[in-house]
Amino acid sequence: MIDVPGSSANLGPGYDCLAIALPFRLRVSAERRPGPLSVQLAGEGASSLPQDASNLVVSTLLAELDERGDDLAVTIENEIPLGAGCGSSAAAIVAALAVADRLRDRELSNASLVLRASAIEGHPDNVAASVLGGFTIAAGDPAVARRIDPPAALGLVVVVADERVATSQARATLSADVLRGSAVWNIQHAALLVHALHTSSLEDLSVALTDRLHQDAREPLMPTFAALRSRTAELGALGITLSGAGPSVLIWCAADAANQVAIAARTIVPTATVHAVRPEHSGLIAR
Repeated sequence: MIDVPGSSANLGPGYDCLAIALPFRLRVSAERRPGPLSVQLAGEGASSLPQDASNLVVSTLLAELDERGDDLAVTIENEIPLGAGCGSSAAAIVAALAVADRLRDRELSNASLVLRASAIEGHPDNVAASVLGGFTIAAGDPAVARRIDPPAALGLVVVVADERVATSQARATLSADVLRGSAVWNIQHAALLVHALHTSSLEDLSVALTDRLHQDAREPLMPTFAALRSRTAELGALGITLSGAGPSVLIWCAADAANQVAIAARTIVPTATVHAVRPEHSGLIAR
């Protein structure tokens, strides 16, 4: 079995380069036996996702194996919210490639998985977090990824919005060109964010998590984000960021305050699903 986490990317100023693994996991196993392709689903999306070769996990697996899968039985158990900016597609691709490697008796390589999955996904940030766990920095073409251990005192509240916004729609709100001042701002604050995470300096997060490249433009599409961000101080949050391209939201807080922050968030956005969590330390696990 291959077990990989979901993820949240961008993290405020770290557009298309920073990410964190979330404790919602995808577990995939496959075995060869006589008979046609079989796909069994459980968990999030089990009633709506396809149970055939068009399923993203299965299609990626079959493409990697270059076969139709007539003798494969695939089992998929998913905890990752779908279409919510929590890295479900990256996790599906990573898991499928790792399963393919296991079926071919190949040694799993994190670097290889990041490269191959990034080429399919189109960007490396969510992929890196699903492979490596913790906080990740991803850059370059071909992709290079590095990991930072999450600060022990950091908690998160993941607010899974009930609205849905396609990633393509969220990206369409962004200008093709940015002002030099905005680019410099994000470089400065992304660097500060990496330092704060590396040194566990949570007091710097309220400054480090600010962004001028994508969140303001996307906010009108995402009422959950707008409602929470306008009440950051009331929530007692260290910062509030979109999860990936949204519409879900990360509330950054002290670990010992996460449950209270989650309660407060539920009163502001009662239709959302709210999870008080810790960053996920473990990336891909092969059992």
